[in-house]
Amino acid sequence: MNKFILIWLLLVSYTSIASETIRVRGSQSEHDSTHNYYIGLIELAYEKLNKPIRIQSSPYMVQDRALSELQSGRLIDLYWAGTNHQRESELGVVRIPLNKGLLGYRVFTIHKDNAQLFSEIKSIKSLRNISLCQGQHWPDTDIMLAAGLSVTTNVIYENMFKQVYAGRCKAFPRGINEAFSEVTSRNKIMPDLMVYDDLILHYRFPMYFFTHKDNKQLINDLKSGLTRALKDGSFDHYMKTHPATKHLFPLSQWNNKTILTIDNPFLSQSTPTDNKDLWITLGN
Repeated sequence: MNKFILIWLLLVSYTSIASETIRVRGSQSEHDSTHNYYIGLIELAYEKLNKPIRIQSSPYMVQDRALSELQSGRLIDLYWAGTNHQRESELGVVRIPLNKGLLGYRVFTIHKDNAQLFSEIKSIKSLRNISLCQGQHWPDTDIMLAAGLSVTTNVIYENMFKQVYAGRCKAFPRGINEAFSEVTSRNKIMPDLMVYDDLILHYRFPMYFFTHKDNKQLINDLKSGLTRALKDGSFDHYMKTHPATKHLFPLSQWNNKTILTIDNPFLSQSTPTDNKDLWITLGN
């Protein structure tokens, strides 16, 4: 019996040693309903490689601080965020859009009293008259400002929902993969918060995994694992079944929406825009 116990202890010890620990950022708040979507993608990638990992969450930090920690190789090893040319030049990047570009399809989190106002918007010109909340360090802010939109910034994720609810801005544009679960998770504290999705703001905007430039093994593992998941269909299956994204399917439900497209002048030339397997396109 002691012999079997010893073997079991050795196996547990080996597994613990062999498992790679990946430190990621913590949730933005208790209502951060999409955080585990990206954790699941990390797990899916390593499952495809048959490599054991342990995911460890560091305390939450604002986006600018998190990217600084990545660059210096301190508190976190991996961060998921929307991209721009500067981030890709300073950090190691896995150029596989983690939600197939859906982050660049923005619906509007609003107070229900403003639904009529948004129903009358049919052009970028009319949208420019509407005050929008966005994160201070987010690439979206620069994209929207470049298009002439009115943007009020805040460094705290949760505060932007509060600003919308209090009328300090008319809307918080959120990725179509984010907005619905975010509003649902706040039903009790903000019962008049809603997603207005008859109007969609669109720009090319992939969300990537970022790490330190020298972390070649992590970059290669994530790229290889996610590529395998894309090829065998498990990436799409994950999107269609995960609570944060399953409501987006079937994609035909978005065919009759008003989609306003703006340019993203901050997109890297290395963006894999020609690979159709990496992107979802909404609308007719």
